[in-house]
Amino acid sequence: MKKNITYLFLAGLAVPFLLASSVAAAGRPTLAQQTADIGAKNFCTTFSSLAQKYLTNVTNQINKLTSRIDTEGQDVTANRQKADTTLAQKRSTWEQNRQAIYTKLDNRATTTVQQQAVATFKTTIEAAITTRENAIDAAQTAFRQGFDQLITVHQTDAKQVLTAYQTALQAAINQADNSCSSGTTAATVRTSFHSALEAARQARVASTQGIDKIGPQVAALTQTRKDAIQQAVQNFQTVEQAAVAALRAAFMETMPPTSATTSSATATP
Repeated sequence: MKKNITYLFLAGLAVPFLLASSVAAAGRPTLAQQTADIGAKNFCTTFSSLAQKYLTNVTNQINKLTSRIDTEGQDVTANRQKADTTLAQKRSTWEQNRQAIYTKLDNRATTTVQQQAVATFKTTIEAAITTRENAIDAAQTAFRQGFDQLITVHQTDAKQVLTAYQTALQAAINQADNSCSSGTTAATVRTSFHSALEAARQARVASTQGIDKIGPQVAALTQTRKDAIQQAVQNFQTVEQAAVAALRAAFMETMPPTSATTSSATATP
């Protein structure tokens, strides 16, 4: 019985003590709050290194973007030079093949009519080839100019987004520095600085989303070039077929009307 009384007595003393402890704990800031308070109080002291870190980060981003733009530009130039060299080599080979065909036709042409037909054929084909090559070159030039314009605008917009962010960041840093120097409480400066940073970040995100996506426009340029090249080839083939038919007719008219000669003359010269 005495033990129970003693227990109840001690328990009665413990309850007020625990309640008092709980109330005191509720009034004390947590470790995270204490750390945040210390950071706020020391903000003006540590602000210089923090500001430099922000500026270095955005400067590195701008430098990386500039480097990437330069590299991509060099790659485009190198690819175009390679394509132009390949096309020039192919055209040279085609020229040599045509000259070989012309020589064979000259050797086969034994009459004045045939010789005139061969001369007309060569003139017609060469003119058609020049027209075809000019049309293809014009289509390629138009595509490249359009592509370069799109890329330039896109890259300029991307640079402007980072530059604007850098300007906003510098302005926030300058404002915070002035506030610290003028005696504004560190906690207030810290809050204002973080608000300015968030506004700059949101503006950057919005500007980035506003940059035009050039993929569809590049696809349209590619299709236009393809259509122009196909049309140039089709136009050449139409002229070529008519020229071959006229040449064949000239050779057939001068041949004896026998089945053997007629048969051999139907082969494309």
